[in-house]
Amino acid sequence: MKNTIFIVITLIVAGSLGVFLAMDNFNGGLGEGTLMKANVQDLVELENEHEHEHDHFAEIEGSAIKQLTIQQIADLWQVDAQGLLENIIQEFNFQETYTIETILEEMRNEYKFSPAVIKDIAEEMRLLEN
Repeated sequence: MKNTIFIVITLIVAGSLGVFLAMDNFNGGLGEGTLMKANVQDLVELENEHEHEHDHFAEIEGSAIKQLTIQQIADLWQVDAQGLLENIIQEFNFQETYTIETILEEMRNEYKFSPAVIKDIAEEMRLLEN
């Protein structure tokens, strides 16, 4: 029953995000800071208890996390943004210069990694910091 509720909530959040992005695209595409102004908490469901091995503290679709800044991702997982950035740079051996205000999708221009890896890095940091 709890899994069904989780799936339904996830589908609702994903659908809402899709509508948001579609409407924004209809209005001329993603403008600078458009998603930054969105309430990031509307995009995720925070989990207090982990039922599955692959659950994360913040459940967010990969397509949504790619549009967030490193700071926003760190805020979702309640970890240090600079530390998260450094771990991502180290994980992929990035050569470009990035900041905590860099949108994850911009980093994917240098190397196409799965957003799930970022979730795993943030989750590991959260477990180590708490």
